[in-house]
Amino acid sequence: MQSATPSALKVTFYGMVILTFIGILLFAFIVTVDNNETNFGDESKDLTKREQSDEINKSTTRKVVILYWSRVFSATPNVNSNPDAWPFFYAGNNCPIPCELTTDKKRVEEASALVVHARNTNEIPPKIYKHLTWILHTNENPNYTPSLRDPNIMKQFNYFASYRLDSDFPCPEFVKPTLEPPVPLAEKNGLIIAIFSNCEPVRTRYLAELMKYIKVDSYGGCLRNKDSLVRKGKMNSRHAVTELQRNYKFSIVFPNADCAFYMTEKIHSALSAGSVPIWLGTDGIDEVLRWGNLKHSVIKVKDFSSPKALAEYLAKLAKNETEYNKYLKWKYQGFQFPKEYYKSAIGQWWDGLPLYCRVCLRVSQDPQGRKGLPVDRCDGPDQRRTIEKWLQNATLKV
Repeated sequence: MQSATPSALKVTFYGMVILTFIGILLFAFIVTVDNNETNFGDESKDLTKREQSDEINKSTTRKVVILYWSRVFSATPNVNSNPDAWPFFYAGNNCPIPCELTTDKKRVEEASALVVHARNTNEIPPKIYKHLTWILHTNENPNYTPSLRDPNIMKQFNYFASYRLDSDFPCPEFVKPTLEPPVPLAEKNGLIIAIFSNCEPVRTRYLAELMKYIKVDSYGGCLRNKDSLVRKGKMNSRHAVTELQRNYKFSIVFPNADCAFYMTEKIHSALSAGSVPIWLGTDGIDEVLRWGNLKHSVIKVKDFSSPKALAEYLAKLAKNETEYNKYLKWKYQGFQFPKEYYKSAIGQWWDGLPLYCRVCLRVSQDPQGRKGLPVDRCDGPDQRRTIEKWLQNATLKV
């Protein structure tokens, strides 16, 4: 057998090299095709996810327009103005979703929800707008707001914006008090101040009894013994009250009813002024006072057996700076709220998103809401106001 010539071996070698190279190219092509098919599949899945995400974003970022349909008492509400002074008609500029509050009824076709004030239910929207979310708003209690006691009215609404801390959108007139330093006790030239003009019988009688045992300056229409409030410059009545209270050691804060959670601007005013409030009203205030340094900021009428007992305690306290300043600890040390506070109803109201931003968020997530609201007659055992209720069960010894 003849051995291969060098030239034949060389040809064979180069042939094997060429075949090997072709094989490598074919393998690379097959792998590339497979990879491309796989990549196309992944890109398709990613595209689907992005499309779904875009759809979710479109549904959640579509502007929610809230139309305040009725007047508030006799005036159209001034929406989106000065939330620090009056936050009840404000949506803010930093809501997580596009949100707008308007009073322009020409924009009803854009609206997602309609708001009606509980004292203006004679202006209830036509039924052709029942496909929208209906919201009832009140800062007035049922004793003076018949619509809250009327099932035929309440059943038409899906959400409730109210002073009640257990409502869908809590918004009491008890807004967050300021930390402005109080006038020192020695510089306060007034003892007790009272300002109310609705002479509701129980609070008026209690105040009359209290005035027999201690000096009270009454500026309101009830039991008045001082001249009316004097406003300086452009000062509004609320500001004038707060400025006057700053020079008083104590402020009478007796709302006109004991309805659950009914707390008015009077408690905010007294606390902001650094005038220790004397409270005759709902125990629901404890849901506010339980947080941080507010625990010992209010004197409660229910803790005393009689107006005389209360008067004796106030007289002693007014002469004891150390004990008096314990009621103002929150002014000097700050609120010191725990983290749980920020999830509470009052925490959401005081330090959370603006009222109508919260409305927008809820309506965007659940436009149907509730099928009617429960009536509120303010007639529970703890809500009926009697003079006897306020003259028993003393728990604070003088």
